[in-house]
Amino acid sequence: MNRCLISLLTGWALLIGTSGLFAQQPAAPSRAIIVFDASGSMYGQVPGGVKIDIAKKVVSDIVGSVDPAMELGLMAYGHRKKGDCEDIELLVPPQPGSSAAILKAVSGLEPKGKTPLTAAVIQAAKYLRFEEAKASVILVSDGVETCDKDPCMAAEELERLGIDFTCHVIGFDLKPGESSGLECLAKKTGGMYLAAKDAASLKTSLEAAMKQVAKPVTTLVVDAKKSSGGALIDGVNFQVFAEGAGENAIATGSGGHWSTELPKAGKYTLSAKLGAKSIELDVTIKDGETVTKEVVFAETGVKAVAYDKEGGVAFEKDVSWDLLGPADAEGSRPKVSFSYEAKPFLQVAPGTYLLAATRGNATASVEVTVKEGPPQVVKVILGSGNLKLSAISAEGQPPIAKDVSWELFSPPDAEGQRKKLGYSYEAQPKMTQPSGPCLVVATYGNAKGQREVEVKAGETQEIVVLLGSGKLKLSVVMEEGGTPVAKDVSWDVFGEADAEGNRPKVAYSYEAQPTLAVPAGKFQVEVAYGNAKAKAMVEVKAGATTEKVISLGAGKLKLSALAVEGAEPISKDLFWELQGAADAEGNRSRAGYSYDGQPSFSLPAGKYLLQLEWGAAKTKQEIEVVAGKLTAIPIVINSGSISISAIMAEGADPVSEGLNWDVFGEPNAEGERTKVTYSYDAQPKLHLKAGKYTIMVTRGAAAAKADVEIQAGKMVTNVLNLSAGTLKASSSTPGDWEVFGPVNAEGERKKLTYSYDQNAKLFLPVGKVLVVRSKDGKKAEQEVEIKPNALTELTLDAK
Repeated sequence: MNRCLISLLTGWALLIGTSGLFAQQPAAPSRAIIVFDASGSMYGQVPGGVKIDIAKKVVSDIVGSVDPAMELGLMAYGHRKKGDCEDIELLVPPQPGSSAAILKAVSGLEPKGKTPLTAAVIQAAKYLRFEEAKASVILVSDGVETCDKDPCMAAEELERLGIDFTCHVIGFDLKPGESSGLECLAKKTGGMYLAAKDAASLKTSLEAAMKQVAKPVTTLVVDAKKSSGGALIDGVNFQVFAEGAGENAIATGSGGHWSTELPKAGKYTLSAKLGAKSIELDVTIKDGETVTKEVVFAETGVKAVAYDKEGGVAFEKDVSWDLLGPADAEGSRPKVSFSYEAKPFLQVAPGTYLLAATRGNATASVEVTVKEGPPQVVKVILGSGNLKLSAISAEGQPPIAKDVSWELFSPPDAEGQRKKLGYSYEAQPKMTQPSGPCLVVATYGNAKGQREVEVKAGETQEIVVLLGSGKLKLSVVMEEGGTPVAKDVSWDVFGEADAEGNRPKVAYSYEAQPTLAVPAGKFQVEVAYGNAKAKAMVEVKAGATTEKVISLGAGKLKLSALAVEGAEPISKDLFWELQGAADAEGNRSRAGYSYDGQPSFSLPAGKYLLQLEWGAAKTKQEIEVVAGKLTAIPIVINSGSISISAIMAEGADPVSEGLNWDVFGEPNAEGERTKVTYSYDAQPKLHLKAGKYTIMVTRGAAAAKADVEIQAGKMVTNVLNLSAGTLKASSSTPGDWEVFGPVNAEGERKKLTYSYDQNAKLFLPVGKVLVVRSKDGKKAEQEVEIKPNALTELTLDAK
């Protein structure tokens, strides 16, 4: 059973698996995708605010109640480009605990483009593997499809091909006549269609849809109208009777839009009364399904019937109808009624209308004048034929049974352009087309075939398209005769080179052992596994499967770092780099790198130079990788760690900001020290090679240093005393500050620091300092005493 429940909201669509949505549901978690419509119309206003803002808020509320175990993803469309029907993007892949990532992605969406809602639904369904597993779609949109696809046709395809596909539809701020395609998308697949006009009704509608997704119940929805597809009316009383259960109603209600849960699947009778008018309808419903029924209280109308040709047989299914009113001054006709029944009774008031019938890709219309009295029968001749399509890889081969997609195009116009007439994702579809010539194109994997066809009214033709394709079955081994690699492999398949040596990419895959459908011919196959790569030439013949095993001539390297022999492996703050053999000039190219604690590399067999960094501790080592072997190497880096902090005075708390650290190695033969590392953290933890170092720290003009010795595999802690205080210098006028230390033996003062701020905060060593304030030749100075870990305040103006 396929259920489609699609929600049209402010332009976003929520595609969610059918179980495990809310935290209180004990069902197994499912995979889901939220598809957000960020088309330009989402900047429109409704009661409660801007539609995009309302949609974001509702998404935030809903995502917050999703079971964290659910694999939830986010897809958006219309958010990057204007006028681009391909602007559909998976922003967050389905994964558990993805709420934060989804909320972040949603908050950054800005409405820009068109509304390819049908293609988004199809892409999301495919990503969720709806042909193999249970899946649902909640589409929330504030507008109709703007990219030449029919949501009603898509619903038929998804229902036919899906295992258990579910969609609920919420139409947000839709204008009269805009909801027909979306209602079809819902009703064709047994879902609810809900309308919303403001923030409150949107939230209520979405909650109703989400509950049905989380735990499907057997539901009957009734819409009471004056005409098919028209506005809802109120004041109708409803009763539901179960087959064989007597005259007692099992459910009652009133209003214009009414729904009730039914106890089980089966046959029921719906009774609707408006004043003296009474209507009864038979209802058959499946377990867990939502069925929507329309009851129409009108006296006049049209009984519509569609034929493929004059004298043909009336269609009994798969016809959709639109009844349009008189044209306005601009030639536009309002939609006053619609139906998806093959032979509907379109009940409308007397008047002149245009009746349009659509079946598949064939459409025809006639002018109708509705008069008082009994309904009149109107015939519409579609002038259509049927194409039964199939594709074969080579002459004499059986038709391909799955994974074929189809497109039908019109003859080229004066500029050579063809208009798309229809499409299907069924392997062997039966498509209804208007009579006349068309181009049929079949796509199977990366192979294509086409055929010109003349469609004949009233006839069904079997069309076989020859693809001239074969299958390429690929696998990769680390060494000749080895076991195929089972994961983390990427493939690229390129066609034959052109005159300039360039090869077009024909296919690609991220499966470890893919089987690719490609046109017959010669190809260059390139494979990558980690940092190991290889390529090979292969020829594929039509109708045949070519198997190719590529040997990487590679091995695996597993690395770990030890501070000292026998220690536990270091788990973080590591950087690994592998370089290949040196060339004639001594240069080495990077073969791989990692920031993991214990990384694994897949590399071509050979010798490499390994460089390892743990903070400021570094080491190099030559290593060798053997084809088909796992080489595990522990690298002893002979290093330790030091945790350092600074205080302003003895007994003070550690300084929390504004520190600069420098670490110097031992002096060389000329007495010079090399800076080993540095940090601007308040309390850094540094990793250093075993040995002796000098650590220097500054805070403003205050400084301290200490000599330390690092022992391999051990942690050292050191606290440096800056013996300093703070001076807060203020002035009422602009100018410059200079601070000088005490007078030395030669009667001179050393400049400690300076500032161009009018009000400066300065960190200074303990003792007497001279503060000078100057501006345009004017100067004022004052000697102050800086006390340990104390604040000294000074106000000084240059005069």
